[in-house]
Amino acid sequence: MSPQDRPAAILVVDDDERNVRLVESMLKPSGYQILHAYDGQEALRRVESSAPDLLVLDVMMPDLSGFELCAMLRARHATRLLPILMVTALHALEDKVKGLELGADDFLTKPINRAELLAKVRSLLRVKSLQDEVEAQRLELEAKNRELLTIERFKESMTQMVVHDLKNPLAGLMGNIQLMQMQRAQMPPGRQEELLQRSLDSGRQMARMIQNILEVAKLEEQKMPLRREAVALADIAAEQAAELMSLSTRDGIRLECDVPADLPPVDADRALLSRILANLLSNAFKHTPSGGRIVVSAHASGEEVTVRVRDDGEGIPSDLLPYIFEKFVAGESEDRRRSSYDSGLGLTFCRLAVECHGGRIGVESRPGEGTTVTFHLPRHAAAGARAA
Repeated sequence: MSPQDRPAAILVVDDDERNVRLVESMLKPSGYQILHAYDGQEALRRVESSAPDLLVLDVMMPDLSGFELCAMLRARHATRLLPILMVTALHALEDKVKGLELGADDFLTKPINRAELLAKVRSLLRVKSLQDEVEAQRLELEAKNRELLTIERFKESMTQMVVHDLKNPLAGLMGNIQLMQMQRAQMPPGRQEELLQRSLDSGRQMARMIQNILEVAKLEEQKMPLRREAVALADIAAEQAAELMSLSTRDGIRLECDVPADLPPVDADRALLSRILANLLSNAFKHTPSGGRIVVSAHASGEEVTVRVRDDGEGIPSDLLPYIFEKFVAGESEDRRRSSYDSGLGLTFCRLAVECHGGRIGVESRPGEGTTVTFHLPRHAAAGARAA
């Protein structure tokens, strides 16, 4: 039952049990839930534990009077709006003024008239309903405002990181083109080919960054459908290795592909698997020094295929390791020729793409000893769907 559907709970507070029973007999036939308290301290405990919608409060009570209890409830944030209907045998105007100044919403004078009691209870409950609605809207607006601030900070950080990371390959691309323009007459063909290949590498790096930004959100919201087919991982690994061969030659890094041609195919999205390997190899190249080695390997075990990308580069700091697959987690390379991870989104994309296939991904690394990223994929779509 929702709070709007349940009967209003009214706490009747009076040190005389007969008065409590009298008020209850007047209110209960109208469907209200009646709670009891026989002194001020008990009333405080009932307010904290039961959160009533309204208090019918006697003024004259020992130890803690109705006036004192009213003042205490108004001083607390949680009960500052709780409707309080005070019941008194006092007729002096100054007593009613005092009660109103302390926070009482209305007064009843003994002996209680049932029609007057019901009318004032209904009136105060209507006011409380409106106050509750306003308070709910305020809390909703606060939550939306916090969400907007979070989104704004997210956009700012993403913009700064993307601009920073796109600047390096863009500068390389423009520099190569300008160099060819200035020296095209006397530049040997081999040099032209090298500059063109460098420009192509920079363009691919920028395209990969942009694709990561666009597709991470789709994967998080599960809005990217998988185009499953039988994919030979040996073909994908060979394609990615061939694409990076020029980078391998230029930087003096040995790239080895140890994926058996007879490896069982996986039922997966070919484009996404290619992107996973491209991102992992790109990160490996960025963080492997000249003379280092990168190895792509794979093997089948039962209904699962395991792929590893291992490098002997600088490794990942231990404090960064638990968060490496989260968005915008980036690590700087000691070799300044290689910038940080692609906007902190490359490995996030890999995790989401592997998980949407029903697989899992992990990393092992120690500073100075290299890094191994391993992901496991179910061979069949049905198993992958169940795992996802």
